[in-house]
Amino acid sequence: MNILYFDCFSGISGDMTLSALIDLGIDPAKLIAELNKLHLDGWKIRLSEVSKHGVGAKRVEVVPQDGANNQPVLKWFRPHHHAHAHRTMADIAHIISESEISANAKDLAIRIFTRLAEAEAKIHSTTVEEVHFHEVGAVDSIIDIVGVAICIDALSPVKIYASVLHDGHGFVRCQHGTIPIPVPAVVEVLAARGIGFKQLEVEGELMTPTGAAIIAELAESFGVMPEMTIRKTGYGAGTKDFDIPNLLRVVYGEPMAHTSAGQDEAMVIETNIDDSTPETLGYVMGKLFEAGARDVFFTPIYMKKCRPATMLSVICDPTNTAAIEHILFTETSTIGLRKYIAARTCLPRKAAIVATPYGNVKAKETRYNGVSRLSIEYDDACRLAKEKNIPLKWITGR
Repeated sequence: MNILYFDCFSGISGDMTLSALIDLGIDPAKLIAELNKLHLDGWKIRLSEVSKHGVGAKRVEVVPQDGANNQPVLKWFRPHHHAHAHRTMADIAHIISESEISANAKDLAIRIFTRLAEAEAKIHSTTVEEVHFHEVGAVDSIIDIVGVAICIDALSPVKIYASVLHDGHGFVRCQHGTIPIPVPAVVEVLAARGIGFKQLEVEGELMTPTGAAIIAELAESFGVMPEMTIRKTGYGAGTKDFDIPNLLRVVYGEPMAHTSAGQDEAMVIETNIDDSTPETLGYVMGKLFEAGARDVFFTPIYMKKCRPATMLSVICDPTNTAAIEHILFTETSTIGLRKYIAARTCLPRKAAIVATPYGNVKAKETRYNGVSRLSIEYDDACRLAKEKNIPLKWITGR
């Protein structure tokens, strides 16, 4: 059960991601052989070893075939032709779909580009079909995104996680003029997925739209590194130099094997409420579960001046944070929330059927250190009790 962890302490970009995955152990020659199947003209890849603040890393650059340089180049060339043509989402999807790369790599690459197209469409008040990519439509960005998709398909991780995302501040020039950092496309990509990020005291762009779209599509959650046995690490270098190392670190390993339990993270969101009715809170609980909350519960508390109140707690996937916050702020009287990431240890579980004297009932089977345990599903037990007109405890045993 291999897992990947993207440590984005200095942001993320398409070329940094591809560089880190190559440094992790992807064979550059095999990667180029796969990229050759796109049948794109006008590029070659230059691979170099660099150092950022004393840390060695790979640096991958996609350069025009006719660009003059004396650096070592991976020996793969195609004739130069319209390397930076503007393309629509349909154009890019066609290039990827008609290639001979694997179906998994095609699907991932198109999903990443779709995230970018949706962000650009919102920024420019148009449709995905009418979006014309500029920088992202250039051959180098296509190579970066498809290259990452090929690498992920080759590694086949069971889970992918990422750290909290970081960006700098200031302004950057693009096709449309001068825009603020984080650039609008990055903001929209993160907002669409409900991903949080932290702005660092670094002047300059750390996270590109391509990098944001890649990690938004790949990562299951964003936070501290899960408990894992590290097997390999890869470092991908960016083009700039800051007060912090301009690197992306990718960690490859397996979940800790000291128990049969799995490790992951959950977001815990809490708020104290003293002026909402019980009926309102019951309604809110239902909406929170509909929005994907893993659990919702109420705790009786006393606030200042000994006011009886209720602490509403929600446990959810970190990626659902924005949706849960929206419900709490719109459906309750709260004006503030507390939230934090909690590490979870979860036993593996699977569906089971239990035979009772009154009929079969659904159950969950969990296992720990070779010992299994069955828990009858409450809703199915209620169904059977009503059908047979018998007490519920006759079925559940308690």
